Amino acid sequence: MGAQSLPREYRADKSKANRILVVMGVMVVGIEIGAWSIDDLPVWAKLLISGLALSFVVVVAATLPRSGTTADRTGLQIHGPFRTRRLAWTEIEDIVTLPMKANGQPFAPEWVAYAYPTSGRRALLIHVNDLHLGSRHRLESEIGLLCAARDELGGAEPVPDGIAG
Repeated sequence: MGAQSLPREYRADKSKANRILVVMGVMVVGIEIGAWSIDDLPVWAKLLISGLALSFVVVVAATLPRSGTTADRTGLQIHGPFRTRRLAWTEIEDIVTLPMKANGQPFAPEWVAYAYPTSGRRALLIHVNDLHLGSRHRLESEIGLLCAARDELGGAEPVPDGIAG
């Protein structure tokens, strides 16, 4: 049931993306008020702080819709804010879920997914987590589908039990 379940796309839904942007907007307003209420701060510093805070929100707003992970018959494509990383199924040793170190934060997932390529560092699968999928059970189910697709489409042998989660 792996390859026939492809293609799959994991992205932030619009309501969550809008909530993130609203929270960031409120934070920027707070930063602006704080910076401009300090009398001893030079105007150039206030303008710099304002410009950086606003630029950050603009960059997040522009890149959030394209960020995510897609899976098709060729492999995984991980779309980050500034680049896309492609992993063919033959390059992937394993796909696992691991607990997130920052759990307990309101907008942070508790469990995230990683792909382990044969040739290098693990790759975080953006938006493949319990927060965006709704539950850890759904996350594990999706990882099972991706692993089955990897096995069917020529994936590498799984890594030893010491690494898999």
